[in-house]
Amino acid sequence: MKSLKDKNKIALYGFIVIIIAVCVWAVVTKPEPQKKAADDTNKEQTMDYMSNTIVEERNGRKIWEITADSIKMNTKTQQAEMENIHGKYYGENDGEQVLTLTAPHGTYSDSTKDIVLDNGVHVQGNQGLVFDAQKLVWDDENQLLTGQGNVKIVKDNMQAQADQVESSNSFLQFKLSGNAHIVEGSTAQ
Repeated sequence: MKSLKDKNKIALYGFIVIIIAVCVWAVVTKPEPQKKAADDTNKEQTMDYMSNTIVEERNGRKIWEITADSIKMNTKTQQAEMENIHGKYYGENDGEQVLTLTAPHGTYSDSTKDIVLDNGVHVQGNQGLVFDAQKLVWDDENQLLTGQGNVKIVKDNMQAQADQVESSNSFLQFKLSGNAHIVEGSTAQ
């Protein structure tokens, strides 16, 4: 028969072998670091809004408001992509000229407050102005509206066409450039 001392040695050796086996198993079967966490840091993180409105005010006066059926805001870049847009731009003098606009697509930068509407923009003013262009850009720093691509403006007895138009006062006055053509009088209608 084995003595108690021999049994304790066998138990101790057995315990040591089990500890070594567990350590070897832990090292050999160490899980791979998850790549998903690294991928998530590069992935855009967006907040989606349905039927939401963005408003810009300055010194207590509303400059513009835009409502879109869908707005996706990139939380990292603070850029928003908008779909099916309806909006209003308010002229310098309250109520003097209000432009109502529609566009199928656009972008908005929360940091610069610039807006780009594209894929065909239609604008109507409360004083008879009708304006169409492929793209309309609001440059907030310069308070400048720029229409680009197949620009057409109709107001009163004047019709204008150009590649580009700029205005800093709700198209009460504007500057045409690139293939500009203006017709005035009864032939404009």
